Amino acid sequence: MTAAPLTVARPRPVAGLTVSRVRALLERDALSVLVVSVWTCVLAASMPLLIVQDTFLSFVDGRLIARHGLPHVDTLTYWTLGRDWIDQQWAAHLVLYELGQRGGLRVALVFGIGCVVAALCVAAVVSRKLGASARSTAIGLLLPLVGASWLTQVRSQSLVLAPFLLLYGLLALDARRPGRRVLLALPLLVVWANLHGSVVMAAGLTAVYGLTLVRIPTARRRAALLVAGAPLCVLVTPYGLHLVGYYRVMLVGAHLGQFVEEWRPPTVGVGTAFFFFSAFALTGLWSRHQRVLTSFERWALVLLLLSAMTAVRNAVWFELAAAVSFPRLLDAAWPSHIVETDRLRRLNVAIAAVAIGAACVAVSTAIVRPPAWLERGRSAADAARVVAAAGPDGLVLADQEHADWLLWQEPSLAGRVAFDVRFELFDRRDMIHIRSLLEGGRDVWSRCGVNARVVTFASPVERANARDQRVLGPGARVIVDDAPFSAVLQPAAATPCRHP
Repeated sequence: MTAAPLTVARPRPVAGLTVSRVRALLERDALSVLVVSVWTCVLAASMPLLIVQDTFLSFVDGRLIARHGLPHVDTLTYWTLGRDWIDQQWAAHLVLYELGQRGGLRVALVFGIGCVVAALCVAAVVSRKLGASARSTAIGLLLPLVGASWLTQVRSQSLVLAPFLLLYGLLALDARRPGRRVLLALPLLVVWANLHGSVVMAAGLTAVYGLTLVRIPTARRRAALLVAGAPLCVLVTPYGLHLVGYYRVMLVGAHLGQFVEEWRPPTVGVGTAFFFFSAFALTGLWSRHQRVLTSFERWALVLLLLSAMTAVRNAVWFELAAAVSFPRLLDAAWPSHIVETDRLRRLNVAIAAVAIGAACVAVSTAIVRPPAWLERGRSAADAARVVAAAGPDGLVLADQEHADWLLWQEPSLAGRVAFDVRFELFDRRDMIHIRSLLEGGRDVWSRCGVNARVVTFASPVERANARDQRVLGPGARVIVDDAPFSAVLQPAAATPCRHP
């Protein structure tokens, strides 16, 4: 009797295995791929709108750190020279600066788009792992960019969009099946603590989740580590305990909410309409079908919504969490009955491939467009005119939108721009005076405004209002008139006032 020859199964090539996995992903989740690709195209086409004052603030602060190390006192703006300054977001500023310095503004913007796309991809993966249908997952991906469109702005916050969803997904998955993997939240918080102040919110969610684990005897050690470790992770930065005072000002100090728009509670309007719509929709579904959510999501969504109602800026985190949790609530109210067939799978692959290709084309097209497309009336030549008009020691009273842009374009203006958007450096009295100055209050203008050598405006309308209110010094003349940026040269001024 002859023995049958022994055959050894050959392992599948890695490339072939990867292709088959990608194809399977496209077959299952073509709708999510389509939504993410469409958002990518929209962001690429809207790239100039992603630039805000905080974009240039990150560049300026990052350059300062790269050249001189971590700041502890302010050296950038005249009215805050020498004041204690903690740049809690130092690592994010340094990353964005290096991107902008080595690759230009365009590379930093592509990176910001990548952060948003990465966050949407994480949301889709977590949503599917928690059991949402492909249809509802794709619908959920619509929420963040429509309900809180400002999350697309390229700033330090961009770097923690995906980490938030990683943390939210980690805690939600652990609530379903507790395990040691939840401790990965702690190193994630340590990295986050050096990127953005929203780490306090993330640490709070982690610590509260740790309290819910106390009831499980086998998880009490992990619970103790989360409850005690999460708040401590917030302080694991080069600034250490000095951050306590910083967070007291940012979170407890009342003056930011009174003077800074994004720190105010949201009001119904065009920009917040979909936020309120999504909040009402999710609340209604949550009240009827909350059992389809994990125990963590049930209370986390409530806390995040309450946080969003206290400040516009916090709506970002609620909408990102909704992208993960809303799909299962939608499935419970409106079950998906899509039957997968071979024809549908082939169609899904084709749709997804075309969508990905379109996204790549959109980003490539945006990258090669002329620089003037991104400048939007903010040219380096205009900044040079401002610094030349100000002379070696003249004060520049720049508007909020262009203060850090001027500092980025002309480093020699450091210490001579009156103020920028780091409002945490001011107390309530200072903020009252700055608001009066921006509104054309004559008392502050007569004391400080007329002593600025150059005054800039974010639009011709602002400049016209200043002229009508007669707050500019006699003999003032326009030196830059490129909408939306304009600048006015005032006659030689006395010594500038030290505080607003």
